[in-house]
Amino acid sequence: MLVLAAKCVGKPDHKSEILRLATAVAEPSRAETGCISYTFYESPSNNEFLFFEEWADQPALDFHFQTAHFQDFVRQFSELLAQPPNIRVYEIANARDLEM
Repeated sequence: MLVLAAKCVGKPDHKSEILRLATAVAEPSRAETGCISYTFYESPSNNEFLFFEEWADQPALDFHFQTAHFQDFVRQFSELLAQPPNIRVYEIANARDLEM
């Protein structure tokens, strides 16, 4: 399994457009084969956003990067960022639920 975490800082006054684009790309991404989860979070105190995605394997993530909805998202989203995003991909050998 792969986990992709992307921290993005938006330009001032573009929050609503960023949220619109993130919402629009989430649904078709979640429907892709190999997508385990696809979520994004907004920081309440600044213009930072976090994308947190879980993918079955590298081919599933590679396929996602080639989809029209993702390519369209990247083209529009990159214009709204104040700086390049910090994107990390983690390879997970195993995962388990933690009971509290």
